[in-house]
Parts: sequence; structure tokens; C-alpha cells
Amino acid sequence: MVFVQLDGETYMRVAPTRKKNSWTPKQLLHRERFKLVNSFCTQFRSSVITLIWNLAAKKMAGYALFLKTNMPAFALDGSLADPKMLQFSTGKLPMPQQFKAERTALDANSIAVSWQNDPYLDAQRLTDELMMIVTANGKYSYLTATGLVRGALNSSFELPAQPKAATHIYLFFASMDKKDYTGSVCFEI
Repeated sequence: MVFVQLDGETYMRVAPTRKKNSWTPKQLLHRERFKLVNSFCTQFRSSVITLIWNLAAKKMAGYALFLKTNMPAFALDGSLADPKMLQFSTGKLPMPQQFKAERTALDANSIAVSWQNDPYLDAQRLTDELMMIVTANGKYSYLTATGLVRGALNSSFELPAQPKAATHIYLFFASMDKKDYTGSVCFEI
């Protein structure tokens, strides 16, 4: 038996009896996929996982929840199959309706965004801040605030300097106290 502590609770599990050299080819493929997805997730350990996913996790670590949520975005060989399936945020805040993001015609580094708020939205939600993560060629930006709030309904902001030639942007809202979040939405830009 193995005893594990998580969130102040002690759990008892059966110790594995399998030997390293007893893996089937399918299990080896899954282990390789898991290793590559784990490597991808590690780069976000001190940013989105600490800030967002640790708050959302119940009866499991935030890192494990982030990995589990994002596993479907990866192919069987561990390569990123669909960047639009990645989730950098999760939470109970509602996402605005008709949310759109695209590069502006005048400046390739500027992103124009627009959305509609639910007319019954709590006034406190109008101060939720729009956050972003940008990616290009497997490189990801730091978690960055855009400076826009939900009450703005539309505006534009500049992309971070790195990574250059961004291909996808992940947007989500955070409450002012950074304790509540919406899920993230990916836009190809």
C-alpha cells in the first residue's frame, strides 16, 4: 500500500506491481505521449498553473488538472495536434457573448477585440480584466494583462514583443482580485 497526502487528506492506494520492462507497445506510446505533454505543461508551472489552476483544482493538484484538461489537444505521438483545444484558464466567471479578436488592418501587432455583455451581468464583473497568452512556433508569451476591462465592450491592444509572428492568441477574463477566471478562448491571428 502507498499513502498519499493531498489537500490535507490522506489517501491509501495500492502500490504498483508492474515491472519497467513489462510495458506493452501501446503503454510505451502512452508513456511517451504523457512525457511530452508533461514537458509542455511544465513551462506554465509558475504562471497560469500557480495563479489559476491551483484555485480551480479540487481533490487534485492544479498541475494535474491543467495536464488532464490539455491532454486532448495532443496527438498520440505527443505533438500538439490542435492549438485551439489548449485551455490556459478555467473558472466560474461567464465568458462574454459574441467574443471576437482579430489583427487590425493598420498595425499587424495590434489586436482588435469586441464582445457583448449579458444585460443581467453583475456590475462588479464590468471590472474583470482581459488577459492573454500568445504563441508562435511552439513558443509562448508570459501571461499578460491587456489593460482592457469587460465593461469596455470593444477596443484594441498591442501584442507582446515575444514571440514574434504570433499565430494564436488565448484570451480570458480575470476578476480584479485574481481569484476568479473565465475559461480561455483561442483565436487564430
